[in-house]
Amino acid sequence: MKKIFVFDIGGVMVKGNNMKTHSLPLIKSLNISKKRFFDSYKKYVGKASRGKMSGGKMISNIAKDLSIDKHKLLKNWIKYKRRAIKKNVKLENFIKKLKKNGHKVISMSGVLDLHCKLCKEKKVYNVFDNNIFSFKVGCNKPESKIYKLLLKKLKTFPKNIVFVDDTEACLVPAKKLGMKAILYKNNSQLFRELQNP
Repeated sequence: MKKIFVFDIGGVMVKGNNMKTHSLPLIKSLNISKKRFFDSYKKYVGKASRGKMSGGKMISNIAKDLSIDKHKLLKNWIKYKRRAIKKNVKLENFIKKLKKNGHKVISMSGVLDLHCKLCKEKKVYNVFDNNIFSFKVGCNKPESKIYKLLLKKLKTFPKNIVFVDDTEACLVPAKKLGMKAILYKNNSQLFRELQNP
């Protein structure tokens, strides 16, 4: 039975923890308060990840809240994000094998337009048959709407989908709808679990 595999990007297809690889180095580079940064970031990231505002606008708003130069923040933001995006090449090769065996492979990620562009630069999305970006569809995981949208787009039943994410909360709606859900911890664990999808 051919399956459709749906992978998250951040923390799965892109290695590492965004807090450690992007946010903390960015905060350190600008010598700003961690608490103030995250208080501001949390105000806007939901809107930006749902396409209600651009990533550039989000960064301008954060700069205003923190009383720092928006151009400097944008420049450093991009610099550290670009550095943080490390493609999971072992997973990419595994996905190529899945496709060779006739399975369809999709990505579904909560992402801002700016970060999406940087991931495209690194060819993160190239291996997938299709990509669903939260900022383009106007909703984000773990809202049930994005999972229903996925089913509609794929024109299939939930039982035919294997959903992989590194965040437990994002697996809950997938399971409720009847998809097989796998919590990603590392490549070895995932490959073991996917031997028998």
